[in-house]
Amino acid sequence: MGETGNWTMANGLGNAAEDVKSESASTNASSGSKRKRAEPKFYAVRNGFTPGIYHSWADCFSQVKGFKGAICGYPKCANLFRLLITLPPTDKSFGSLTDAEAFINDKTAVKPPKSSLQKYYAVQCGRVPGVYTDWPTASKQITGWTKPKHKSFTSRAEAEAFVRAGNNSGQANPNVSIYPEDEIDIPTAAKKLKRSSDGGDSFGDEEFATPEPGTAPLPIDAEDGFDRGIIFNPETNMAEYKTEKQLLARKAHPTGALKGAMDIYTDGSALGNGRHGAIAGVGVYFGPNDPRNVSEALKGARQTNQRAELTAIQRALDIAAMHVSVNIYSDSHYGIQCVTEWFKSWRTNGWVTSAKKPVENKDLVEAIVLKIEEREAAGVQTKFTWLKGHANDPGNVAADNLAVRGAQEAKAKVKEAMAW
Repeated sequence: MGETGNWTMANGLGNAAEDVKSESASTNASSGSKRKRAEPKFYAVRNGFTPGIYHSWADCFSQVKGFKGAICGYPKCANLFRLLITLPPTDKSFGSLTDAEAFINDKTAVKPPKSSLQKYYAVQCGRVPGVYTDWPTASKQITGWTKPKHKSFTSRAEAEAFVRAGNNSGQANPNVSIYPEDEIDIPTAAKKLKRSSDGGDSFGDEEFATPEPGTAPLPIDAEDGFDRGIIFNPETNMAEYKTEKQLLARKAHPTGALKGAMDIYTDGSALGNGRHGAIAGVGVYFGPNDPRNVSEALKGARQTNQRAELTAIQRALDIAAMHVSVNIYSDSHYGIQCVTEWFKSWRTNGWVTSAKKPVENKDLVEAIVLKIEEREAAGVQTKFTWLKGHANDPGNVAADNLAVRGAQEAKAKVKEAMAW
């Protein structure tokens, strides 16, 4: 029910003017004769506040003023011309009660134009799912959103049901810009909507669809005119938007070393080294109270000091960031030589020594060398520095303490297990 009437008319104000002109001519022609008594008029309101038949225009008008889509009949009377020229006219009047009742009983309803219907834009999958009553606000929720789901409805209940049925599984596409409201193409009544199986209208396919891949404005992070959110599909020979998994994928690539190298101290300790029942530990020292520090038992059946030293180097390289150069300090001349010099001839000879014997600890040496070469490919360096053991170097002492503690904890666990 609107504040201003939306009246149904056939011939409009022109008919009222013709009525006035005709009656004026009749009056002049018969000015010398006796005026005939006016016939009674009936005012019929079919669509109004209280549909019915009224005997005065004032009563009729009170039922249709401000009623949206009001339909009524008015008397063709020159005396009402001044009133009619300021009001929306119709062309129906009735000289009999029967005709007026027939007008009232005519159930042919005049529906308001489609463009005047209230629309509810339901966003099932978008930035903020919900029901919106205007297109600019609704369009912001789907623009740049991968696989948006949205419909328009003529009732709020249907729109809310559509929203509740979704799970909002999409995500924001960083490569699609959202424009200000004054740049949005607001849908008009002339645009056709597609009817969906659930009774709603799809308001995005024609009115504001996500741009085709490669046609949208380039995002802010574009480099050399390339949109990283688009990928070429060789199977279809078409450009398409990347999937969520493709957008989140990351590939390691060389970035160059940061300023300065990281110092890491490594050491190994074997309680009872060389004897049956020896137990070894591994120590890696990054710094005071550094969570990356390592103190653990040596894994495996072979519990030797040499394996503990190599394992400590391996653990240091596994923990160190790939894009940072490192300086590894160790008191194991054997460990450093294995991974910087001796491996070259061993690998060339098929991992056998000059005495034609298999290289000891080949598994550890080979793994460390591969890690060093991987770091070199990333543009960072791995340097080794030998330190004299137990010479009060703070880093070496700290690494040694970590290795000894790892071995002692492992020995305590063995004793506990044997006690059972």
